[in-house]
Amino acid sequence: MIIAHLTYDTRSLLACSLTCYSWYTAAVLRLHRTLITPTYHWYRNEKFWWPRPLLYMRELGLLPLVKEFQVHTRRDTDINGFSRELFNRFILRQFSALTNVQELGIDHLNIPKFMPRIRRYFGHFFPTVRSLALRTPRGSRRQILYFIGLFQHLDDLKLLGAFNFQEGPTSDLTLVPPFTPPLRGRLTMSNLRSVGFLKDMIDLFGGIRFCYMDLFGVEGMRLLLDACAETLEVLRLYPTDFCGEEASLDGIQDLADDFSASRSLGNIDLSRNKSLRALEVTASSILGWEPGLLMHALSTITSPAFSEVIVFHRDYDFYGVGPFPHLCVFHPMSTDEAEKEALRHHMQFELFREMHRVRGFRLVLCANVWDRVVEYTMRVLKQAVAVEKAKGGFYSPIFEPLLTYSPRRFAPVPAEIWCSGTLNPWAPL
Repeated sequence: MIIAHLTYDTRSLLACSLTCYSWYTAAVLRLHRTLITPTYHWYRNEKFWWPRPLLYMRELGLLPLVKEFQVHTRRDTDINGFSRELFNRFILRQFSALTNVQELGIDHLNIPKFMPRIRRYFGHFFPTVRSLALRTPRGSRRQILYFIGLFQHLDDLKLLGAFNFQEGPTSDLTLVPPFTPPLRGRLTMSNLRSVGFLKDMIDLFGGIRFCYMDLFGVEGMRLLLDACAETLEVLRLYPTDFCGEEASLDGIQDLADDFSASRSLGNIDLSRNKSLRALEVTASSILGWEPGLLMHALSTITSPAFSEVIVFHRDYDFYGVGPFPHLCVFHPMSTDEAEKEALRHHMQFELFREMHRVRGFRLVLCANVWDRVVEYTMRVLKQAVAVEKAKGGFYSPIFEPLLTYSPRRFAPVPAEIWCSGTLNPWAPL
């Protein structure tokens, strides 16, 4: 139990591993659970360069302990992306020792470069991987779906980045996924402009059964909502970036248009989703883009299980918190900032009350922040709720918000990548 509380504290885990043999066996499983390796060689710590971590960990017999494996590439430096050119017989032998990976993430996976011997390189992942994340994969629609269908126990799927499907050869029509993955977990999809890809995915896998969906910039959103009509429980109605955080819409007008009233409101029809129980939004998005989006979504819900609207407050939703609170201290609010903060919260509660007239729900305010500012943000939220309660703003006990928090943490390697100037797309929340 002690070790479990220190999962994200690498220094403490290292200290625990030096205590005695029993503490070492408990700590080593978490110390080596995640392996992240970049293929670009400008990254400052050479020991993480591909394929050096594989070689070091294989010598110590640690590769079977890895549960989460991530490969980062950069399009401007790696012309071929993650391809067969990065392997030789010796590297492939080390790569094949990753026999217990449950979460796999790869940037710019060049599937055509591995065909037709793709099983030789990735076959050891197929029985164990439960979560697959592909950022801007390369290949035809059938090749990407074929690769996804190789993971027989896949539950969570994340497809991110600007998709540019290649024209596949005629033989691609014979690429039928050998397995039908369960696909019962979370679907995260962004910037996908191919309705044909969604249709092929639903047809080849005999339907999809996701319980959670994070969708942004997806053409054919209604196809996904209808395909998961019996299983969808939680839907995120805000854009997410590669970390699952809220994406900034500044300078990304083509993506923002997908959530405008003219294009997206008609695509959000939740009347068929009878298991839907919660919608997730962010505090900044409530005031940032068209409030009619959430109003429209609430008006279409017919699910008897629907009960919650969850509003996530990020670090930058509060005055005095720096852009990187894990690196910077936050400063006390001045009188003017406190007044602006109170006004902003009041405006948000006003919108919540209007939405509550459209559809009844329980409001959950969640502080999704770094550990250092949890106490500060919870205090600010409690004060905002107390002020509204004193004004009689909560006309029903059911509408009075439930306050909670989910601290965000980060592993040492992603933190170093972030500090070096490149945002890590697979950083755990």
